[in-house]
Amino acid sequence: MVTVAATLLYLMFSTDGDGTIRKEALFGSLFFEQKEKAGGAIGVTMGVANPTALIFMFLVFTVILTFTQITYRGLKQRREQLIREMAEN
Repeated sequence: MVTVAATLLYLMFSTDGDGTIRKEALFGSLFFEQKEKAGGAIGVTMGVANPTALIFMFLVFTVILTFTQITYRGLKQRREQLIREMAEN
């Protein structure tokens, strides 16, 4: 979620100039669009164009975090085992 919010903020603040501008990010899954309206107002639209890339990113991040947690727990158990072995000697 942080990645999505940061990307939308980046898209918002990276627009330059007036008129109609449409920017996409994260493989076309997020978009930011600004249109000049009557009277000099600017209309802004942002959102999800295609959620497939977002779902894939979520799954990849979940797998990475899960493996990181499993590795951390394994290393922590190994450390405790080594400490016990040293205390016995």
